[in-house]
Amino acid sequence: MSYVLVGPVAVVSLDERLEGRETDVAAALLRIPGVRAVYGKVATEGVYRAQHLIHLAGEKLEEVIYVEHGLRYLVPLGRVYVNPRLATEHARIAALIRRGENVLDMFSGIGGFSLLAAATGKPRLVVANDANPDAYRSLVRAAAVNRGRLRCPVIAFNLDARLLPGILRPIFTRIIMNLPHSSLDFIDMAYKLCSSTGCVIHVYLVARSPREAAEAVHPRLLPRASIASITRVLDYAPGKYIYRIDVAVPGSR
Repeated sequence: MSYVLVGPVAVVSLDERLEGRETDVAAALLRIPGVRAVYGKVATEGVYRAQHLIHLAGEKLEEVIYVEHGLRYLVPLGRVYVNPRLATEHARIAALIRRGENVLDMFSGIGGFSLLAAATGKPRLVVANDANPDAYRSLVRAAAVNRGRLRCPVIAFNLDARLLPGILRPIFTRIIMNLPHSSLDFIDMAYKLCSSTGCVIHVYLVARSPREAAEAVHPRLLPRASIASITRVLDYAPGKYIYRIDVAVPGSR
């Protein structure tokens, strides 16, 4: 059984292993201290990456507060993507940021990467963008709630990422592209936003192996950039994983 805790809600993945046992599993999860509701995740759907949730037991909640690394996020259930298993990855990226960087999170969701980056005090600027209006509103509200923890400006947009090169200057030294199924469709937009001093682009995608991940990214790099490293981030499905490919874009290109 695979589940995560989003504030007071247990979200369990509904798959063939759970078929016919949903009621019993929900009752067991509801006995976990602090859990007030149990929802089943059917899928992550559409261009907005909203999680299709089904209420299984306990209270019917519209919105919950989710805490990660001491930051509080307001999560409208079923309208945004949130995965507590990414907490470690959020911290990894925050640790990589160097003082004075300009950071762009192209597909920010509710702000897991963006707000933690701002809380480190290392970036000069963080720009967060998401096409999902519910995710954008959640991020803006979370930035307000966590105002005392954020140590650099956070500017948020609710746009198709393809529009970003038309409104932002190429000043970014680190770009986060956490859209595993279609991040490569936007790689040219990321190149246009890289600083002339150089940039690291964190590209996330689904693959069966590091080699497959590299082969998917490689045709989109040369001669502009190179792969610095590949990290397995999460299990996605049997035999498939989410990888982060760190792409190094040199300066003065």
